[in-house]
Order: sequence, then C-alpha cells, then structure tokens
Amino acid sequence: MNNKGFIEIFAILFIALVFFLIGFMIYKNVSFGTKQGIVIDKEYHSAWVSYTSSYVNGSTISIPVTHPQSWSIKIQKDDKNLWIEVSESEYNQINIGDCYQCKE
Repeated sequence: MNNKGFIEIFAILFIALVFFLIGFMIYKNVSFGTKQGIVIDKEYHSAWVSYTSSYVNGSTISIPVTHPQSWSIKIQKDDKNLWIEVSESEYNQINIGDCYQCKE
C-alpha cells in the first residue's frame, strides 16, 4: 500500500471516530433528560489563552485563542452525572447538595 492510500484510510477512520465521539456526547446529554438533579461538584475556570500554529508564507505563526472564564456544576440524577455550564450568579447561589432546577 502506498502512502496516499494509507493517508486516505487514516483520514476516513479519523472522521468516523470524530462522528462517533460527537454522537456519543450528544446521546449522553440527551439521555440525561431534564437537566435537574442534586449538585455533587462545582468548578470555576479562570480566563486563559491557548495558542494554535498556522503555516503562512513559508513560516509558522502562533495564533492566540482566548477562552473566557466559566462556571460549571455537576449534577446527578439516578445513576447519571452531567456537567452543566451556569452563570456566575447561579454558581454563587447554589451549593453542593442542593437540588438544581427542582420544582419546590
């Protein structure tokens, strides 16, 4: 098998893997049902910058990619867990052990 054939097979397998992972993530999110449950963890991520490289006119340049700060909670319902991004105010108002989006 020549190099071109190997690259084509690798590309097809890689694309199939990407579609599988996207489908699994969507299924996991949808199968959770209504996003309500007991808060079992909280995470705050400060703003940060990552860099990606691009080859332009014979040289490599670094391109900064900014990521804003984010607030997440992990909820549990039945035997399932799900991370949900929330606003800063929601994050500050809810505590571990509280029921998120429960009708009171």
